[in-house]
Amino acid sequence: MLIQEVILENFMSYTYARVPFKHGVNVICGPNGSGKSSLLLAISVALGQSYTERSRKLSDLIRWGKDQARVTLILDNTKKGNKRPIPKFNKDQIFLTRVLRRDGQYWFEFENCAATKQDVQRLLSKLGVDPDNMLIIMHQNMVEQFTVLSQQEKLRMVEAAVGLEPYRTNVLEAQKKLTRILSQEESVGKLLESAEQTLNYWREQYDRYQEKKQLQTKRRFLERELAWAEVVRREETIKELEDEKKKRQDILNQIDEETKSVKEHLQTKQNEVEKLKSEWKTLFDERLSLEREKAGSEATISLCEQFLKEMAILENPHLQLSQVMKETPNQFKLLKSDNLKELVQNFNQQLSKLNTEISENQTKTKNLDEEIDKVSSQFLESRIKLALLQYRSENVTAGLERLENELKNAKTHLNESVEKAE
Repeated sequence: MLIQEVILENFMSYTYARVPFKHGVNVICGPNGSGKSSLLLAISVALGQSYTERSRKLSDLIRWGKDQARVTLILDNTKKGNKRPIPKFNKDQIFLTRVLRRDGQYWFEFENCAATKQDVQRLLSKLGVDPDNMLIIMHQNMVEQFTVLSQQEKLRMVEAAVGLEPYRTNVLEAQKKLTRILSQEESVGKLLESAEQTLNYWREQYDRYQEKKQLQTKRRFLERELAWAEVVRREETIKELEDEKKKRQDILNQIDEETKSVKEHLQTKQNEVEKLKSEWKTLFDERLSLEREKAGSEATISLCEQFLKEMAILENPHLQLSQVMKETPNQFKLLKSDNLKELVQNFNQQLSKLNTEISENQTKTKNLDEEIDKVSSQFLESRIKLALLQYRSENVTAGLERLENELKNAKTHLNESVEKAE
């Protein structure tokens, strides 16, 4: 018996009920309205049968005043021989539950875990049950539907219900095999007729095969020679790359030495420029001092000359100031023309000396400017040369990296060629 027990909770007229089944025929009897059809309908709902009195909604099957109903089937999973029907569960009983809710939500539970209808169908198929077969569960109004079916459909439905469907499949397959065997017997005769022609054909093919073997032996020899020739070629390529790498490395070392020399020369020129600039600043400060003294001397000479002109006017006898000068000779003795002229002469000599020193300063400054321009030009040339050397160094370094990669790939290919040749 597949179903060992049915448990009903709030289903139609049942508040709670457990109906056990035993092996063999189980008869359920009772007056009208006692719940016989409800029990059959509950089993149908739990198995997920498509026909469940479609005039009703599943939510209408819930007991009046309740929000939820449950139908649980306890299925037999005892061992038949040495294997259970569902080997996934190592237990004699399996619980299959269908839950109905008033809000229209329905679902299956399989061993207290939510399951889909497809899961239930797979489970029942392992037990050899198709719930949609009306002979599994036949409701009251399904007898008429069964009677109108054709004889072939009835036979197939009965075979599926009692488990004879696999035997029908086996019989049909055996019939197909017998048909194939008969057709093969006819074809064997035709094959024997063409066997002699085929034998002559294969003799010819065998001779050609022997010739082909000789050609393949020669080909393998040539392929071996070609493989070692490829090894030699790749070794020569590696040697060329190594020579090129050494050459570029020498160039890079030479560039590094030149770069070091240019940097030292650049540092020397920079020190010279700074020294010359310091000397130029010293000359400039000296020039400013000389120009300041020159301006002072020129201002003094101009002032003395102005005093001489004024003294000539004061010494005029027709002026009253001449009497005052005679009465107060001490106050005007310093303003004598001889003293002023001597003072002007001294400042002129000093001015001449300052002009000579300024001229010498200008000459030194000019020479120093030329020297600074020359050293700056050399400094700039050294910087340009250093930049060119750095550019060359970067190019040579990039070339070395490219050669390294090519050499690495060439060695990899060489190893592959050696392995192939060996």
